Amino acid sequence: MPIKSAEVSVATQPFSDKADLTPQGPSLSGKGEKLHTPVLVGERLTEKYWVATHQTSVIASTSSVALVQQGIERYQVGNFTEAIALWQQALAQTKQAKDRAVIHTNLAVAYRQTGKIDRAIASWEQAIQIYAKDGKSDRQIAKLLTEQAQAYSDLGQYRKAIALLQPAIKISDKSTQAAAQGALGNAYWALGDYDQALAAHDASLKIARELQSNNLQSTALNNRGNVYLSRAERYRYQATLARLEGDPQFKELTKLAENDVDSAQSSFQESVEVGGSGAAIQALLNLNRLLERSPSPNLAEIANNRNSALALIEQAPDSRDKAYALINIADSLKRQNSTEEAANRISEFPVWILEKALTIAKNIGDSRAESFALGSLGNLYEVSREYEKALLLTGEAQLAAQKVNAADSLYRWQWQAGRIYKAIDKQSQAIASFKGAIATLQSIRGDIVVANKELQFNFRDDVEPVYRGLMELLLATENQLYGRSIAAEDSKLVAQDNSRNASPQLKDNSLKTVIGTLESLKLAELQNFFGDDCVQVALNNNQRNGAISDANAAAIYSVILDDRTEMIFQRPDGTMSSYKVEIGKQQLEKEIELLRNLLENRGSEEYLIQAQKVYNLLIRPMEADLAASKLRTLVFINDGVMRQIPMSALHDGKEFLIQKYAIATTPSINLTNSQSQDRRKLKALIMGLTVEKPPFAPLMNVEAEVKAVKQILGGTPLVDNAFTLENLQTQLQQDSYPVVHMATHGKFGVDAENTFLLGYDEQISIEQIDNLLRSRPGKPAVKLLTLSACQTAAGDNRSALGIAGVAVRAGVESAVATLWFINDEATVPLIEEFYRQLSQPGITKVEALQKAQLKMIANFDYNHPALWSPFILIGNWL
Repeated sequence: MPIKSAEVSVATQPFSDKADLTPQGPSLSGKGEKLHTPVLVGERLTEKYWVATHQTSVIASTSSVALVQQGIERYQVGNFTEAIALWQQALAQTKQAKDRAVIHTNLAVAYRQTGKIDRAIASWEQAIQIYAKDGKSDRQIAKLLTEQAQAYSDLGQYRKAIALLQPAIKISDKSTQAAAQGALGNAYWALGDYDQALAAHDASLKIARELQSNNLQSTALNNRGNVYLSRAERYRYQATLARLEGDPQFKELTKLAENDVDSAQSSFQESVEVGGSGAAIQALLNLNRLLERSPSPNLAEIANNRNSALALIEQAPDSRDKAYALINIADSLKRQNSTEEAANRISEFPVWILEKALTIAKNIGDSRAESFALGSLGNLYEVSREYEKALLLTGEAQLAAQKVNAADSLYRWQWQAGRIYKAIDKQSQAIASFKGAIATLQSIRGDIVVANKELQFNFRDDVEPVYRGLMELLLATENQLYGRSIAAEDSKLVAQDNSRNASPQLKDNSLKTVIGTLESLKLAELQNFFGDDCVQVALNNNQRNGAISDANAAAIYSVILDDRTEMIFQRPDGTMSSYKVEIGKQQLEKEIELLRNLLENRGSEEYLIQAQKVYNLLIRPMEADLAASKLRTLVFINDGVMRQIPMSALHDGKEFLIQKYAIATTPSINLTNSQSQDRRKLKALIMGLTVEKPPFAPLMNVEAEVKAVKQILGGTPLVDNAFTLENLQTQLQQDSYPVVHMATHGKFGVDAENTFLLGYDEQISIEQIDNLLRSRPGKPAVKLLTLSACQTAAGDNRSALGIAGVAVRAGVESAVATLWFINDEATVPLIEEFYRQLSQPGITKVEALQKAQLKMIANFDYNHPALWSPFILIGNWL
């Protein structure tokens, strides 16, 4: 994750020639192997200050003038707490409106320096309101809006920042425009809109060159380098997926990534050459991040850049940003000395740098920076196994974060404490710490999980391990007391001797805690994937319906951990059993991905052995319990890689799982309404695309599919040039359609932006579908959304989140979708039988799909799972 940069200050008078660095947010870590450090987000261009000597002359009270000047002096030496106290006194003695505006702005700058962002925003708002009444202070307002917007970005509220910056740019002078464009680019960058981010930074750079400002140019170049680096990471990720899928586009994507890396490196280097101490520090550290990731990093060049940055930092006055810069340099040194041998020698680590950062944070009264310095020191002692010191420092880091309600800092140190307690075998304290970290995460989930695209792509390292750490502790504790495990290598023996399969029940309350944690993780995953709050809205709307109300259905949860996999069976009466399988994440991923590849190959029967192997691993241990419960339906809440395969295709040696049970899937029971639904008059809106839309091939069997659905359900077909977003919107607003059927190309990619359905005239995003299906005033909710001929990206667990959450995101009760692309004549009879069964009284949706798939299995021409198993039912199965 690149070091974030370039927040700007645009106030009128400089108090110092030295620029400083402003952190936007923390650089999260994975499992203790990296420092938990804040991420530098760049230089406050000129760190300008509103109060100058000629301005103080307008202050009516002589004592107020003295207080303001004393505050400036305290601020200049980094004593922000005393500066704030002096300006608060001055404010109480000042009556003139514009003088109060000046003091409010001073306070805002100081509050921001001490990490009190909410207070900074409020103070800027006070000043804005005063200038707005004047009616002649547009330029001052523009500067304040820019400052305030950057503070909102500090809080992760990037859309709010953009809303403030766009009008500010229109009323500002050139210097403020450059600053505002830079802030705008950073907000777009955080939201993942790299094209708009680059456009804004290029505009800032152009103005900076016109003004011949080295500081402005250096910062704009640094910002631009960050965006290029982020876009390169996106291209690399997409190229990897394309290669896994055999898509020749991976070559083009790889080249685009390489070009962006080159652009990032040249931007950082030019930023250093142009000058401006703050931006130069940023650029040097960002450049090192880039160099460290190269296949053969030049350690001498990295060390030289680091030393240059340290020299510049030494010259800068104490500030929160100086502290963060030191923490980031310590992080870089720790990565360089990350070998196990070095980890055993704390002297190898940059303790003195972190201690210096801690001293600065304490001197300026910045508790948030203090928490990062303390926590980072604690992490050094954690990895060197000096757990007593590590625990002491980590506890102090938590206290410092709590002082300023810095939840994004606090959860890291709660998580770190949990890891340390686990390492010293204090399980109850470890569990309590992990629970505390998750509770803190829940309080800021919208900011951490949703707002920032960079964090979206680091979710697996930054957030997910906290949830999995707690589940691992809970399951390990219970298995030690009550459980039995089934080793992967014993799967053949298991198949021969069912008497081994019945593990004793674990305590239901512990398993309920595991399930609750897993459900919270699923919610966070979906929010992270879609990047908005619609999933939370769905949860709020469904709080009363989260439990399974179907006496014939049971839930099966999978929990994939690094060293093992747990299968949890929840019976209709709510009791639970857990089955430990001795196969860890890496090996399970290989087994599941192999099965997926074999299932898709309809020209081979090789899938059968693998389908039996996976069945023996995951289902066989609970087979006797399933039979004893006399179930008709199994609802799978799958974890990670298991979302990529249809559970219906698992084979017990005699028959497929679908031949024994109707099978549904859902991303979360808490997000699923399991109430029975009235399905009379299932009129359908039927969309289909038959023609070629390069690079997408024509769908030769869609016309027959559309006719079959129309014949069975009735409704309105929109085929080819009639299948447009505008026509779709018109039909949904004019009429009620319980069923929406789309037979077209669709792709569930790495995030919501890469997830779409193909209309005749454009790609239709999941967000657009969501808006269409939700914004239907006076119309009942869509009961079923069917997506035929779609696919998830093979080999990527993240893309499966899209198809798992489609029903939730689109606001429908249920969805039928395909895990991989299938455009075969076999699709027509399957869809036809599904809707025919669905129209019968007393048949649930999942049973209708089961009967359609059983009919396919009974047909010699269509019995290969490549044709019938990719169809899965998501959401409400009744």
